[in-house]
Amino acid sequence: MDNWKHTLRSIWAICWKDVKTYYAKGPIVVMGILFPFFLWLAFQIGRGLEVREGIAPLIAITTFFTSSAVTPIILPWETRQKTLEMLLARPITITRILIGDMLASMLFGLSFSLLPVLYGLLLGITPSNLTVLLGILVLATLEFSTLGVLFSAMPTDVPADIVMISSAVKLPLIFISGTFMPLNQLPKIMRYIALFSPLTYVTDLIRGLYGGDNYFPYFFDISMTALYTGIFIIFTIKLHKITIVKRLQLK
Repeated sequence: MDNWKHTLRSIWAICWKDVKTYYAKGPIVVMGILFPFFLWLAFQIGRGLEVREGIAPLIAITTFFTSSAVTPIILPWETRQKTLEMLLARPITITRILIGDMLASMLFGLSFSLLPVLYGLLLGITPSNLTVLLGILVLATLEFSTLGVLFSAMPTDVPADIVMISSAVKLPLIFISGTFMPLNQLPKIMRYIALFSPLTYVTDLIRGLYGGDNYFPYFFDISMTALYTGIFIIFTIKLHKITIVKRLQLK
């Protein structure tokens, strides 16, 4: 029992350290709201969609960007500042550090993901099942937070290197995942490509909850989101355990 208490306390300590150091900053908070909003707004106006049609994409984009925005740079930055060595010198494992990073990012992403949900509720736009929506948001924020930590497995102390790689992956994912156009309206080849995107299933489920044309059954969307989350967690922990030695050897 004492061991479990120590584990949970150390994970929460890492999480709270991340919140204070990286997330509770004005620019981060502003970008967490403005970037996904203006990206969504450009397509909303361009396609002339009604607000009801645009709520689902807005929620999906906000969840995706906010949950994976900061985690890619945490470990490279701490490597540069030599604070990672200080953490590992204490009775704490790299796995606990990674889980703490994921938890902080998950809380950050979830708090911002709820804003468009509340915006819809104020306009009288409600999902068919609020419980399912909240459940998929919790799972999706964990999924995308883990994806962000996965990017940071590259042993570098230059945050810009990771930001470049993560952006090169995340931006194309938005356009192939049926975010701005339902899957059944995409060309056939694009629908096949969309199957390999973790964002596809989150977007599809949220769109269905808001009365849109969901391409897959809800159970399939939830199952694929859970599968991707599990895969990301496994690969993230394994890769970081492999690269941690190289990271600590950086001058």
